[in-house]
Amino acid sequence: MGKQITSPVKKFSGSITIKDPLPYPDFIAWEKGFIAEEDRADKTNGEKESSMWSGVLAVVEKWELQNFDPENIPATPRLAVINLLTWIVKEVGLIINEVEDIPKG
Repeated sequence: MGKQITSPVKKFSGSITIKDPLPYPDFIAWEKGFIAEEDRADKTNGEKESSMWSGVLAVVEKWELQNFDPENIPATPRLAVINLLTWIVKEVGLIINEVEDIPKG
């Protein structure tokens, strides 16, 4: 069962469902999207974002956003796209780094 979250980005209102728990193959694809982003210093911002989106696509199981097609990710309007990407990255990070309370023994 995934974790459904509501977009705070007005241009892309709606929700997405992130895989939770996140299977290892998808986690690895997520990591590769960010490792690839850092590979070359000469990459354009668009190339870096494209790598990051490939990682995002691996971990989102359902897209229910207005004005957004995951098969043809928009590059504009820039601020809205960057805010959407940043929000998704943050939410996936919360799932990945979730800490359970460890009982005192």
